[in-house]
Amino acid sequence: MSLLSNLNPVSAISKAIFGDKGLTGGVMNVLEDTGIVKTPEEKQKAQEALYNFELQMRDKDNDVIKAVNDTMQTEAKSEHWLQWSWRPLVGITFSAVIINNYILLPYFAKAGLQAIQIPSEMWNAMLVVLGVAAGTRGWEKIVNAQQGGKS
Repeated sequence: MSLLSNLNPVSAISKAIFGDKGLTGGVMNVLEDTGIVKTPEEKQKAQEALYNFELQMRDKDNDVIKAVNDTMQTEAKSEHWLQWSWRPLVGITFSAVIINNYILLPYFAKAGLQAIQIPSEMWNAMLVVLGVAAGTRGWEKIVNAQQGGKS
């Protein structure tokens, strides 16, 4: 099993819920324990169906990851500076707010410095964007390391 398949969200969720048996093994245990699957033929048919389902879910996850990767590569090749720089700009903005509100404000409030008020929905959106950007960059580094390249 490759490193990428270990990072696949379906595999990670299945392993977290069902342990090393994964989705197929965990569901098969339930089907056998409840008496839904009784014969070896039924067991084989159920295992095949579950395995095929798991493969389809992995393929869908891989398609989503590929689409995100393609979008990021297209943005990076763009001649328009805003298209390839929006992630760093969001990160810089996020950092500026944190520095202002939690580092500078306690020291300079008497001098008139004020907190930057951002609604919680905006914080959540910024955190999601930064999390996805960091996660995809981390994934890219893992793939490059696995292929012997540098990032």
